[in-house]
Amino acid sequence: MQLYVGGLSNDTSENELNELFSKIGAVKSATIIKDINSGKSRGFAVVKMTSDAKAEEAIKQLNGATLGSRQIVVTRVPEMLPGEMEFREWLRDNAFEVLRKVGVKKGETVLDYGCGPGIFTIPCAKIVGGEGKTYALEVRPHVLERVKEKARNEGLGNIETVLSDSSKVTTGLPDESVDAILVYDVMHAIDDRQELLKELHRVLRRDGFLSIFPMHMGTDKMLKIMNKCDLFYLRDRYGPPGHKTASEILNFDKC
Repeated sequence: MQLYVGGLSNDTSENELNELFSKIGAVKSATIIKDINSGKSRGFAVVKMTSDAKAEEAIKQLNGATLGSRQIVVTRVPEMLPGEMEFREWLRDNAFEVLRKVGVKKGETVLDYGCGPGIFTIPCAKIVGGEGKTYALEVRPHVLERVKEKARNEGLGNIETVLSDSSKVTTGLPDESVDAILVYDVMHAIDDRQELLKELHRVLRRDGFLSIFPMHMGTDKMLKIMNKCDLFYLRDRYGPPGHKTASEILNFDKC
């Protein structure tokens, strides 16, 4: 089991984390997540313990505990692959630039599938402008309320939220109605990925594109899934120069 450890000071070391968690159980690894460009700590880490039972015990004992002068947060996170967490943080910091790079344009209609709190929804809406539209789809109503609040604060009237049924992969959108689809850090949570890809293929326009960041899965696994569905073909890959990661942004065109 992997644990997220947040609230760290910039000078917290991996040795300190290892020592802290080792008091509860054997630690396989303790990794401070650092900024890709500066190399400085992002203020959180991923700790992997050899026993799930000890990891659960670590959450009970250390969530809210003090390390140095800071109160830390300890929670469970899905399995992280090498380089993914650093990539995710870079992606969040550079969302506007990345979306332009992958091909989102003014006047387009974009579906942000599994939008979360709107990390990519908001910059998308700014790029497509008043002539375009961004659909923010989520299964959690309270998260969509946060997106709406952010949109109001930014003065954006071109975002339409879509509350989806967690047991289905349907979008409720018309055939060939969107120019671009973003599926960032979501695919690992989908049970029926083949059905989802069929649905995304249905709503995507003929000259549109699908952009996926397969966090917790990895590029290789995602490409195998895409090859099996035979609905999209890989256009290109994108990520920060020189950074090695198991998962990168994969951009697909419609077959």
